[in-house]
Amino acid sequence: MVKTRKGRRKSTGSMKASQKKAAEKTEVEKEEEKTPTPISSSSDESDSGDSMSVGSSVVEEGSQGVSRLFSPYRTLGIVSHGPFYILPNQNSSNAMACTAIGERFHMLQCDRLHPVLVSHAVPAGQTIAHLISDNSLSISIVAHGPKSAPRHVTLYQRTQPVSTKAICDSKHWTIVDLLHLGKIKQSMAGEKEGKKENAVLLAAVLSMGKPLPDDGVPVVGNDNDDSDSSDSESEDDESESDPSARGQVVLLVASRSGLMVHKRIRLEKFDSFCPRVAIHPPTYVNKIVIGGSDYKTSKEALVLVNVKSGKMIHKFKCLDKQDVTADVTSLQQSPAIDTIAVGTSKGMVHLINTKFDKLLFTLRHKSKNGSSPRITSIGFRTDGSALQYGIAPMAVGRADGTISIWDLTPSKDKDGNPLGRALLTEIEKAHAPGGVHKLQYMPKEPLLISTGTNSNKIVMHLFDSPDHSGRILRQRNGHTAAPEYIRYLHPGAGAGGGVMVNASDGTDASACQILSTGGADQTLRIFSTVRSVLDKEYSQGKGLEKRAKKLGLKDKTELLLPPVTSLVSCETRSRDWGDLVTIHKDHAFAYVWSSKRGAQSGPILRQDGWNVSTMKVPPPVSTHATSVAISSCGNYALVGTKSGIIYKYNVQSGNPRGTYPAAASLKKEKGIRKEAGDIRRTFKALEKKMKLSNRASNIEKEEKDRVQQAAIENRRQAKLKVASHSGFAVTGIAVDAVNKTVISVGEDAKLVLWNFKTHAPHKKSPYALPAAATKLCHVRDSDLAAIALEDYSALLFDCSTLSVVRRFGFGTRTNSHTAPITDLGFSPDGRALYTSSLDRTVRVWDVPTNSCVDWLGFNSAPTSLTISPTGEFLATTHYGKLGISMWSDRSYYQTVHVDGAAAMKAPAQMDDPAPLAEVESSEDDRKNALARLQSSSNTSPEEQVEEEDEQDKGPATAKEKGLITMSGLPPAHWKNLFHLELVKARNKPKEAPKKPASAPFFLQWRPRVNADGETKLKPETTETEEAANNDDDGWDAAWSDDENDQGFGDDNGLPRVENAAKRAREEETADTTVTKKPKVTADTIVAKKPKVTHYRSHLAELLERCGSQKPIAGRLFQAVTDHIATLGPSSIDVSFNSLCSGMHDLEGGLPLLILACRWLLEACKSRERFEAVNAYLHRFLHLHSNTLAGIDDFPDDSKEGSPEQQEKEADELRQQRQEALKYIALLRKAQQSSSE
Repeated sequence: MVKTRKGRRKSTGSMKASQKKAAEKTEVEKEEEKTPTPISSSSDESDSGDSMSVGSSVVEEGSQGVSRLFSPYRTLGIVSHGPFYILPNQNSSNAMACTAIGERFHMLQCDRLHPVLVSHAVPAGQTIAHLISDNSLSISIVAHGPKSAPRHVTLYQRTQPVSTKAICDSKHWTIVDLLHLGKIKQSMAGEKEGKKENAVLLAAVLSMGKPLPDDGVPVVGNDNDDSDSSDSESEDDESESDPSARGQVVLLVASRSGLMVHKRIRLEKFDSFCPRVAIHPPTYVNKIVIGGSDYKTSKEALVLVNVKSGKMIHKFKCLDKQDVTADVTSLQQSPAIDTIAVGTSKGMVHLINTKFDKLLFTLRHKSKNGSSPRITSIGFRTDGSALQYGIAPMAVGRADGTISIWDLTPSKDKDGNPLGRALLTEIEKAHAPGGVHKLQYMPKEPLLISTGTNSNKIVMHLFDSPDHSGRILRQRNGHTAAPEYIRYLHPGAGAGGGVMVNASDGTDASACQILSTGGADQTLRIFSTVRSVLDKEYSQGKGLEKRAKKLGLKDKTELLLPPVTSLVSCETRSRDWGDLVTIHKDHAFAYVWSSKRGAQSGPILRQDGWNVSTMKVPPPVSTHATSVAISSCGNYALVGTKSGIIYKYNVQSGNPRGTYPAAASLKKEKGIRKEAGDIRRTFKALEKKMKLSNRASNIEKEEKDRVQQAAIENRRQAKLKVASHSGFAVTGIAVDAVNKTVISVGEDAKLVLWNFKTHAPHKKSPYALPAAATKLCHVRDSDLAAIALEDYSALLFDCSTLSVVRRFGFGTRTNSHTAPITDLGFSPDGRALYTSSLDRTVRVWDVPTNSCVDWLGFNSAPTSLTISPTGEFLATTHYGKLGISMWSDRSYYQTVHVDGAAAMKAPAQMDDPAPLAEVESSEDDRKNALARLQSSSNTSPEEQVEEEDEQDKGPATAKEKGLITMSGLPPAHWKNLFHLELVKARNKPKEAPKKPASAPFFLQWRPRVNADGETKLKPETTETEEAANNDDDGWDAAWSDDENDQGFGDDNGLPRVENAAKRAREEETADTTVTKKPKVTADTIVAKKPKVTHYRSHLAELLERCGSQKPIAGRLFQAVTDHIATLGPSSIDVSFNSLCSGMHDLEGGLPLLILACRWLLEACKSRERFEAVNAYLHRFLHLHSNTLAGIDDFPDDSKEGSPEQQEKEADELRQQRQEALKYIALLRKAQQSSSE
């Protein structure tokens, strides 16, 4: 069964009310969904009561929900939501940036800002607020919790969560900062007890609330040690509104094995201090500086805490003189020792000497509207080029999105009077909206990396200009608002394309690009599904920022086009002019874009008389565009309006080309134009003179004709009024593949077919729909149109037969949507229809059977969907989410049974896909990915158990007794067994290799071989020299790599004859030349050449082993069948051939032939792997047919041994022959019965 989430759907009244209720969530629901479930690694820690073992919990949280057809693939468009941590290296290109992306974090390589590692989601599924990484240990520590209220810390080993600790349980307590205090040595437990491992010491700064109850962790920090017990006992009785301490520091120890809470430090000495931010000065051992505010005086406060002793050792008084009520929001250590920069919520940056508690100077910031923006981050530049210029740059990030660069070198006037610090440059709106979250200079390089709170962007600025201004070197950004409409660039048949209008088959680079339009950010972006570095925003004009400044506007967003509501593209003429047309919210114009240039470079599609300037009267509201379509030739664009009129434009020139229905002015223009010298004008004049003779009758006739024409015109107008969408918005337009018919639907519940050329409606138009139409998707290849209706159902209309052929989602509640349909699309082959709805589901409909084959459920409502031109991926956008979710169709790479499946009673709850790392994965990662794929290949536990059983059993078993089953092996495995001789003949070399005339110069010289490769005859030598040579040969043989040398055995793995026996045979042969009869001794008897030993394959060993064992479940040779299935055709041939080498090998080969016959007989009777077993049988008989046919004629020539022994061996051989003939006869019968 598929997991369900109860109470997700609600019945709605009107369409607008249902959209609002289905798409939006209350804050209470969001908090309930984000309830933390902390986990921890199993260890013998003192605070283990607050956590539980990771074990299966991490796997369960990280497991991805899949449906019958789809599984999560990746998320596009999410770059950063603020926190990041720099892992420096030798240079910036090798450095890494670890940045948070919601509930995950990813590692970006700074050379191109592309992701190389993406973590799993935090166990509780919340938002990461702070993070720290350590590249030496390959660990990361993140603080997460509900939005802006982190309360848990999780340790990651590379990308896998290891353990989670709940630092605080009260909603009033939050982790405001996370500090890296350095490396320490920690004792190990378990098998490595007594050894030490490297660990990272961390400090989590908590603020505002009540700490956890006594959990066994030592609590330190009280000045009066005698009051520790009393404080801990009365801790639970204190009210949350007035705690004993509003600040707390928790020390954590993180290693590769786990996360441990070391101790807690309560800041009770300064009970009204509310921490906000903290730093660890490099030269201050075991000390941290914490900044915040005094909630009693609402002024800035700064304290110094010793984390080793657990006491607050100093409160800085240099900020007490400030009369402004503010909080310390940012701290940063400067390159100078004992000097830190303090940023406040009132736009001030103080430089403080911590050693002498002295305020050096203050820098103030003001925004354009006169307010004081909050300081969010500070960074100091430390490269050598700044020293050469004689400047000391400091970057200040502000909450209004501006980055200010200051020169801290004091300047003086001509008289030597100090002028203060100079503002070098300002990068306005570097991160908008939301402001700058964090910025940091790369060590010893003029590179500044910054991220925004809500800008979904990470930017690297380079400061190499003489005027010290920065330019963008690299950046990655995405939508700042949730995208509302997506389409693949140059889509296939599923979105109105098709093979007749697409120049490619959907497998090129254009199939990997998705056009996305954000709602509130007013941008059009393209995302690559393969490489994120190819993502970009389409330009809406040059110099928009300068133009906005010149016009006195707040920023360039006021010059951007309104949000895109729909777009269409066509690649036919993409090389010649624009190939993309968009319409916008509450806007009458349509705009032409070029995907090649990545900009709005085409004409503006508008009617004559419509004013482009905003200073003039805009077009009426009735002309606002509601739908758009483009012809298959790429020359014409059609725009539907709120009034029901459809405008036709030329894409290249932007000129209007008429309307649907045709306007009266257009008819006049199409009339006959009278020109001087026209013969028709002369004929008209002659006819008029001839009619003067019978003037009265002509007048009557003209009157009758006038009345008749008026009646015809009235009927035509009445028909046209009925056939058009007069007064109702056109919600969908499509053009067929040959530019013959235009299909339009509207809110008046009509479907109208128009003649593309004459602009006249079809004679059978309009077609009444069951409800008002909201969306239209047309497939040009099959001429089918899918229409989404307001009654939450979808209609399939055949434009060739002019009839409704299917209606989806009309009937039972479980088989239909319960909220308005937001988008729909076809698969490339047109056999599947996808519909998304505000009921937070996506349904997949099978067009031929009119059934729902898949039902996907989501946490937020899908607003748009698109299908890849190859059909492998489904992309969706969701309400309130910045990313584009991609889902892979598992039917493309594994078997998915849909036919005959039971109807689904609830949707499969899908997990959000994670962003993808774009690097080569290691072998372990590939194995883990394969394991996850295999574990998630089914939709229910029952199906998983069935598939595991099938994998254990091997091939499919027959449902009824007597039925045959196929092996499921590749056809090449068994088909090539019938043609091996032909394959060998084709692979045989045309000619034998020739010996080279002379060896190459680089070959080493070999003894007794000349340069031509001829062996020199060995001259006569003395016995002493021969013995020395034999010793050399033995030495060479001992160190030889040749397997045929002495000591490696023969080809069968048997030991060779010893050298002594070999020498004895050589001596015996030499003696025959002298004496007529050799002398027979014991040594010479041992040295006789043994019988020929034949090679046996692993198949022979397996047959003998299985033949001597007991049958399992009635099967004796099942292991043999499984082994043969793993071999290739050539290996099978060699294995069969090695069973018996011929008639001379019957003594050892005949028992193996009998075992092979028994195995084939068992396989034939089982009726399993039918085609493979028959191929094995054919090859076996083909190889051993001569041997089996000549068994009876083979003479018994055994003459060794005693007569009794010869008689016994003859009887055994005779019995084996009879047994072999019996099994051959049984094989013939079994093969005949299995084929019947």
